[in-house]
Amino acid sequence: MIDPLNFDCIFRFANNSDYDDLHRLLSSCWMETYGRQVSLKIIRRFTKEDCVGEHLRLFLNSMQVADVDGQLVGVINQIDDCITALNVAKEFRRNRIGFSLLHNAYIAGGRRLSVGAFNAPAIRFYERCGWRKSGGFFEDICGAKVATFMMVRD
Repeated sequence: MIDPLNFDCIFRFANNSDYDDLHRLLSSCWMETYGRQVSLKIIRRFTKEDCVGEHLRLFLNSMQVADVDGQLVGVINQIDDCITALNVAKEFRRNRIGFSLLHNAYIAGGRRLSVGAFNAPAIRFYERCGWRKSGGFFEDICGAKVATFMMVRD
């Protein structure tokens, strides 16, 4: 077991051998984030249609991961200037892993991201990191329309 207060973290690009670990991490984070925001029907669809697997098939090659002793504890996805996902395993939050992933994406040109309007902890995190809300829209989350903020950083 890794001590979440005393560890070395390597940031690297994801590779095909990370698929299973990323699938577990993203599924867990999705359920934690959206599980109480969407209907049981949407949760079933998310699982049945393997929405995480589809996301990984599309974006695995553009993901950066946080690796602690071979365990993936964080991931960020960036396409051009858009950060499309940032997730950190619950037990490794508040250790600057999310900040480091976000910083790396910003350095690589990431200037905008979207976050569920209901996700106050994530919004506070992004604001502490220098991001600001620049508008809102409804995002399709596996068939559910979820109020979302666009956030930017110059």
